[in-house]
Amino acid sequence: MKNLLRLFFIAFSLTISSCKISYITNSFNSPLLRNKGDAQLNTQIGISGVEVQSAYAVTHNLGLILNGQIIKRNDKESEQGTVNKKQTLFEGGIGYTEKFSDRGIFEVFAGGGAGVVPANFRTIEWTGPGEISYQRYFIQPAIGFFNEFIDFSVVSRLALVDIGPQKNWFYEPGVVLKIGYRRIRFIGNIGFSIPFRKYDERYWDNFPFTLSVGIHFNFGKRKLEE
Repeated sequence: MKNLLRLFFIAFSLTISSCKISYITNSFNSPLLRNKGDAQLNTQIGISGVEVQSAYAVTHNLGLILNGQIIKRNDKESEQGTVNKKQTLFEGGIGYTEKFSDRGIFEVFAGGGAGVVPANFRTIEWTGPGEISYQRYFIQPAIGFFNEFIDFSVVSRLALVDIGPQKNWFYEPGVVLKIGYRRIRFIGNIGFSIPFRKYDERYWDNFPFTLSVGIHFNFGKRKLEE
């Protein structure tokens, strides 16, 4: 399994190095907050780079999230050789959480953030720097189920990404799985990033999916009624 993951990430690195990709979506932060005082921290690594995610329940129904993403990669340029570039994103959001059963939670988060991406524009001539700042805004509803050992979320995110001369909308569905016991769990995250605009109408490209794994920590006040 370890060798398989290593081969996958090598193949991914080669893919983004050979393509002019600007936007790689981050993983989903779907905390499934149980009650007031519930606090969480995720650390993950994968296609979306190195990520740190946090969440805190201000009340039984009101939650906050903060996400950070860093990707370092080599882009092959025809005249300059291999150029080191990076993507970063730091964002926050506020959300509403409601239990609909003893084991089911509905949540919706909305927010935005900013960062830096490679200025890889496909259909226009760009004479600016190799990296450019960008903004992203999102709304992310999810339905989740939990018990003593598993948290499982089905996420459906709508994102507006503003890079340079063009804004693009993306539909980003996915799933989040946390497996473990109480305070520490394994977390896995997989999803897709689907642009609304047609390929020949876009100035910049995106990577079509995301995959990451990591560790989930719960260190707040959680009523362990599972």
